[in-house]
Amino acid sequence: MAGLPKPLRAWLGLPVRQQVAYAGRKLLDILPGRSAIRSADRRLLEETVLPGYAADPNLRSLLFVGCDWYTGDYPELFAPARERFRSIDIDPAKARFGAPGHVVAPMQEIGRHFAPESVDVVVANGIYGFGIDDRAALGVALAAAHAVLRPGGTLVLGWNDVPALAPFDPAALAGEVGFGRSTGNPLGAWRTLTDTPLRHTFDVYAR
Repeated sequence: MAGLPKPLRAWLGLPVRQQVAYAGRKLLDILPGRSAIRSADRRLLEETVLPGYAADPNLRSLLFVGCDWYTGDYPELFAPARERFRSIDIDPAKARFGAPGHVVAPMQEIGRHFAPESVDVVVANGIYGFGIDDRAALGVALAAAHAVLRPGGTLVLGWNDVPALAPFDPAALAGEVGFGRSTGNPLGAWRTLTDTPLRHTFDVYAR
């Protein structure tokens, strides 16, 4: 199994019943005309996390890391001040799913595109384990997020808590770059585990 892609290894590590359920949902996600993923973790992100920050009148900017076909409507959550929602992704092909002014770059380089202490919230969902995989790369990414966040700003890190995708808990590394655990957020807890086969987890850290 060592030579298989990590997402496939993670799927093979699930009980058979969860394998079938997860595969069925993934097939539904790729049907023509779909514009949203209806998994528990995605609903929590779209119905609680992002709207919670959008409703904050003091929010000036939220930087969303990682775009795809299901993120195209996210700027509308911040209406009428849609310019508060910014986006970045390493893949140029994903730019059409981002916000106006979308930035093409990896998370590790957000400091090249956003001024120090200029962002209120960074949301990085599904980045750790899908391109940013080891401690060194994640440490650079977390440090970059810390640098662009304003004092008191927030990092929301979404990740799958299974060994094939997340070989280490990111909490200690977040602490090493200067983040503290935050409960003052739309989720009301610094860590929220969702009822999903891959144990998708949201961590919330304060600068």
